[in-house]
Amino acid sequence: MNFNELTSMQLDFLTELTNIGGGNAATALSKIINRRIRMEVPKVSLVSFQELFSDHMKMEEEVCAVSIRVHGDAPGNFLFVISRDEAAELVEIAAGTVVSNVSREIYVSAMQEIGNILCSSYWNALSRMLDLTFLSSVPAFVQDMFGAIMTTAYIESGQYGDTLLFIENILKTGQNAIKAHLFYIPLPGSLEKIFELLT
Repeated sequence: MNFNELTSMQLDFLTELTNIGGGNAATALSKIINRRIRMEVPKVSLVSFQELFSDHMKMEEEVCAVSIRVHGDAPGNFLFVISRDEAAELVEIAAGTVVSNVSREIYVSAMQEIGNILCSSYWNALSRMLDLTFLSSVPAFVQDMFGAIMTTAYIESGQYGDTLLFIENILKTGQNAIKAHLFYIPLPGSLEKIFELLT
């Protein structure tokens, strides 16, 4: 399937997916931390592995990530990726205290829960919109250079499609604006199945 030639209906679906997923994520996070979270309209694109590093992220940037393996009708890996500094800021908002007062265990647990909320908001939107079934693994936390994390995610997939779904989210609470990235690394045929349901 040529993802550079998506129909207007398929492109509208991507926009609607990000609107629903982003709204659900903001609502869920607001309830968890008992503070209002606003989310700008997420940006979504379909990119190749090579384009990802050249146009969107730096390979050597140190980041925090939460990885979730998704099984079911459109299997693949979901990754929630955020810079190290913004991860600390997000945990401080969630914990209500400076990150130096937070134990490593609580820090990792908070990141896993936030990553799980963001990722599940999007696959739940996919599930409802296209009647697809998804089953997810336990979230796994890692801190490393972005290039190393993405390479490992691809290797762990064993096989994967050349095109991945990239979603950029801006979370806002008070004066804070935090950029978070979501990546859906599909197994072969998963993205094709999603878009073929829209033809």
